[in-house]
Amino acid sequence: MVIDYHAHLPWDRGKDRYLVGDCLEDMDANGIDVRMISALDGYSIREQNEAVQRAVEAHPDRLIGAAVINPRARDCYEEMEHVVASGAFRAIELDGAEHSYYPETQRPWLDPILELAQEHGLVVNCFTGWGPRSMPAQWALFAQRFPRLPFVMLHMGTTDFGYGCIKMVPEHDNIYVETSCLYEFPIIRRALAAIDHRKILFGTHYPHKSTHCSLHAFDLLDLDEGFVERHRHLNAKELLGL
Repeated sequence: MVIDYHAHLPWDRGKDRYLVGDCLEDMDANGIDVRMISALDGYSIREQNEAVQRAVEAHPDRLIGAAVINPRARDCYEEMEHVVASGAFRAIELDGAEHSYYPETQRPWLDPILELAQEHGLVVNCFTGWGPRSMPAQWALFAQRFPRLPFVMLHMGTTDFGYGCIKMVPEHDNIYVETSCLYEFPIIRRALAAIDHRKILFGTHYPHKSTHCSLHAFDLLDLDEGFVERHRHLNAKELLGL
C-alpha cells in the first residue's frame, strides 16, 4: 500500500475547473492507493477548499482532504470554522511563502486556528524549504505552544533548511516530516540516521513534481523493507488514524 501524504488538486485556470480525474489517473498509473490533497490554486480559499471537499466526498476511499488556511485573510477564522463543520478534512495546510507572511508575526490569528485544529483532531501541515517565510524553526515556535497538536514539516525543509529541520525534529515529540521535493541524498541519509522512522512521511507534491520520481528516488538508497513500509503508508495511517 502507498499513501501519498502531500499533493495538490490540479486546476485549469482557463476553464476554472479542478482536475480530479487527472489526479486519480496519476494515482492509478503510479500505484498510489490513497492521496491527501489540498488546493493552493484558485480564485478564493473558500472555492479551493470546497473543491477539495467535493473531491473527497466523491472518492472517500482514495482521497483525504487538507484545507488551506491563510491567516492574513479577513475571514480566516470563519474559514477554519467552515472547514471543521464540513467534516471533510483531516489536516490544514499553512504556507507562509504562498500567502506572503512570516509565521511568527501571525500568532494572534494563527493561535485561534490552531486551537480549533487541536480541538477537532486535525493535523497541521506547514510548508517549508524555500526562503525566509518557510523556515521549519518558525513553525517549531507553534509546535512548542501546542504540544498535543501534530505538525508536519512539508518537504522537510528541502535544500534551504533540510539540515536544520533534521536537527529540530528530535527535540519535539509532535513534529513530523514529509519527504517530497527531496532529492539530495546526503540530507535524506542524515534524516534517516537522526529522526525516528515513525515520523517520516512519504509525499509527492503532485502535480508540481513527478509522482514516479518521488517514489523511486528512495529506491536508489537501498533501504530496508521495514522503513519502506513505514515511510510509504504505516506512518501516515497512524498519524491520521486511518
